[in-house]
Amino acid sequence: MLARALRGVRQQLGTQALSVATVALALFCMAGALLLLENTGAMVQRWGSPVRVTVFLAEGASGEQVESLRSILAALPEVEEARYISSAEARATLGAGGDQTVTSAPIDLFPATIELKLVPSATNAERVSSVSDRIRRLPMVADVETYRGFTEKLKGLLVGGKAAAGIVAFAVLLCVLAVVSNTIRMSLSARMREIEVLRLVGATPGYVRAPFLLEGAMLGAMGALVAIIVLAAVFFTLRGQFEMSLGTALGIHPVFLSWAVLFALVAGGGALGATGSAVALRRGLQG
Repeated sequence: MLARALRGVRQQLGTQALSVATVALALFCMAGALLLLENTGAMVQRWGSPVRVTVFLAEGASGEQVESLRSILAALPEVEEARYISSAEARATLGAGGDQTVTSAPIDLFPATIELKLVPSATNAERVSSVSDRIRRLPMVADVETYRGFTEKLKGLLVGGKAAAGIVAFAVLLCVLAVVSNTIRMSLSARMREIEVLRLVGATPGYVRAPFLLEGAMLGAMGALVAIIVLAAVFFTLRGQFEMSLGTALGIHPVFLSWAVLFALVAGGGALGATGSAVALRRGLQG
């Protein structure tokens, strides 16, 4: 059965290759959407709960005043940790990826701050708002950033991304079914004489159909593999550039799709290919 399926692929190698490329393009779009969702979800998890609060210091604060303020903030019941970040340290952190524009920028562009890590029980919106209001009234505090607006935008982006991923998945489903179905239909037409001979010698419908189902499954699975390889090449090329520019500053390290998702993509591609083949066989064969 496998030999017959492979022979069918070799007989129409150009058409099969074009079909694999088309399926790969469709599955690349879906896999890319999944990859974007996975990393956006990690970003929302990292920034979604306001566990961090940044306190910007007023200009001219002395070392003693800064340490006194840090001690006061660390003593708040909502605060787990308070850490002073100097202007030089802020510039070094942002320029850790080797960005010469950042490392050569004037140090005055990077305000000194005190970074607060909140206790888990104080990360709801009401507690964070209450803490920030109290901190703003302290001397030597210029401003307080809770990142609430940023996190709300991220959550909205994730919800919209899930809806878009659903639409992409449905479009990919239709595309793969159509491509594989048309390819198998052409393969049926080219091998109709062989099929008639098999029927004449008493071959069962299952024996006739099996190689075409396997051929469709191989088309779908190979398309998924090509999509994964191309996506991996693009991802690992861009990840280094992202980490050098924004990853270190945001504390985010993009990850590739898990092995379970990759396996599901290949298996799903094969299943879609077999389904498209079954549709073609139902229309192209009788009995």
